[in-house]
Amino acid sequence: MKGLILAAGQGTRLRPLTLKRSKPMLPVANQPLIAYPLQKLMYAGITDIGIVVGENEQELRAGLSHVPANLSFIRQAAPKGLADAVRCAREFCADEEFLLLFCDNLFFEPLGAALADWHRLRGHHREMEAMIHVISVEDPRAFGVAEVEDGWVTALVEKPEQPKSDLAVLGIDLLTPRIFEMIERIKPSARGELEITDAIAALTEAGHRVYARPLNGFWYDTGTFPDLIQVLRPLMDDFGIYGTQGRYPGSTLKGPVGIGRDSVVTDCELNGPVMIGAQCQVTGCVLGPYTAVGDRCVLDNCTLRHAQLYAGTQLSGVLDQEVIYDGELRVDAATPRGT
Repeated sequence: MKGLILAAGQGTRLRPLTLKRSKPMLPVANQPLIAYPLQKLMYAGITDIGIVVGENEQELRAGLSHVPANLSFIRQAAPKGLADAVRCAREFCADEEFLLLFCDNLFFEPLGAALADWHRLRGHHREMEAMIHVISVEDPRAFGVAEVEDGWVTALVEKPEQPKSDLAVLGIDLLTPRIFEMIERIKPSARGELEITDAIAALTEAGHRVYARPLNGFWYDTGTFPDLIQVLRPLMDDFGIYGTQGRYPGSTLKGPVGIGRDSVVTDCELNGPVMIGAQCQVTGCVLGPYTAVGDRCVLDNCTLRHAQLYAGTQLSGVLDQEVIYDGELRVDAATPRGT
């Protein structure tokens, strides 16, 4: 089985954070967003991975050059929708089944159980051509919505005005090459894009079976500033034991704390989970919980909790929480999108 990650988006709704970098490279808990789906695939034993890219191709090639997997970068010429992005990968996927992930969807559950369910169900139902993941949400109108009976999808609708179900489709899909036939059948949606939800719906309409598997644990679609901030909590809890390579003279460390190589943390109180990257200078600060400091940051006399600091940020005398700092740029949940 191959892996496929959709990562062509520039993230215009997350400006100004994405003025310097595309959305897949936004740091969250000191890793770029795209690192999380890559890790999920590799931990599941999938190392032949296609990444659909756009204008950010060179940025992703450089940023992922260290990844120990066989990465193929697939260019989407224009942003024509998620189904079009999948269609661009037809040659890469060839005649193999593949697991589709979105670069900006972060979730807890490992993929091993889903793969086991896929193989078991395919063994009993050869007409099964897809397995999607769903989760119950309060307002499903912003999602593709699945109607399900005994685990099998009976209908799929993209962003319905009056949903008949509360089951949101999450973009964690196991697919056969049959999906490419369906993409050729569908028409652009009202917003002018080819929707992957419509292509999967076309499978059921053609008599094929699609299974809806409930997702366990947290899931975040990081399309908003509040989501980028709030996802720090489950991600940093998920890391478990942190490594401490730097020095921390006169500092107290409580809970899981990681200090990167060549960093010096002096006279500070670190209330984990806290991550401090490499080559940082942190003095007289109270940090955490849920605070991630990128590489080469300089902090003096700051109190920060539930915060992400991008690499190279310098702060002095700041008291803040539930915030992202990128150098002098400050973003919180109330920041207008696309500014």
